[in-house]
Amino acid sequence: MIGYIITGHGHFASGILSALELIMGKQEDLMTVDFPETDTKTEIENNLKKAISTLSHCDSIVVFCDLLSGTPFNTAIMEAMNNDKIQVVYGTNLGMLMEMVMMRMQKASQEEIVNKAIETGKNGIGKFEVVQDDDDTDW
Repeated sequence: MIGYIITGHGHFASGILSALELIMGKQEDLMTVDFPETDTKTEIENNLKKAISTLSHCDSIVVFCDLLSGTPFNTAIMEAMNNDKIQVVYGTNLGMLMEMVMMRMQKASQEEIVNKAIETGKNGIGKFEVVQDDDDTDW
């Protein structure tokens, strides 16, 4: 099993998990690490280490971060540099997480999951445009 950790600024992690579980149901081996404004860098480091330790029984871990270069991301990559079981993805969105939950159920590899997360994240961004029909015919 591949363990997932979601982290981000404020209550991003617990908030997106709430939405994910509303749609996909309760998730096993998925931890969240919030970074509220009252926490210090040391606190997020300790909380992320605790989440990693909780998932130590997993074959590998993917950490999903909200932003590139923020404190949650920087903390996660420091852990990944010291533990080859961990990979870090940034720019996390709900569509990406839903796809990753389904891939994990299908026993996809960590590398497949990370690559698909990036693809899904990019494809989940767009702009809705109204198309005007030039035909004034009433149906």
